Amino acid sequence: MSDRVTHSLVGALRSVPGFDALDEKGLVEVVGCSANMLWRAGSSVFSVGERAEALFVVLSGEVRITEGPDGEEVEVARIGAGDYFGELSLLFDSPRSRNARAVEDAELLVVPKDSFQDLLAEEPELASAFRKKAEERLPSSPDRS
Repeated sequence: MSDRVTHSLVGALRSVPGFDALDEKGLVEVVGCSANMLWRAGSSVFSVGERAEALFVVLSGEVRITEGPDGEEVEVARIGAGDYFGELSLLFDSPRSRNARAVEDAELLVVPKDSFQDLLAEEPELASAFRKKAEERLPSSPDRS
């Protein structure tokens, strides 16, 4: 049995697709540059047209991704613990084209845009994993963020 001490957020990130390509040092760097925040049920994470300033990793709870104006929104995805959202606007340096709202209280790890881009430049395996996931999401959905 190992006596190694690790951060709970490092453990959570280890199970997130893409981030599992990072070693312990890389995961610690992600946690170090991120903020752990809580969105109450019904609160907006971001809205159409906003600048993309961060990647969001769902630690607990659920986030609903929608398109269309308030009152006429159509759900396009639900993101739960162990997954992320908001990456496409970061990868393509574009404004948000969808809305994200907490369905229930949601604890999110918020990775700032600059830190995310630096991490992709430093970690080719992570960049490859994000590109692959983006390609999977794009055919059925032009933008998920």
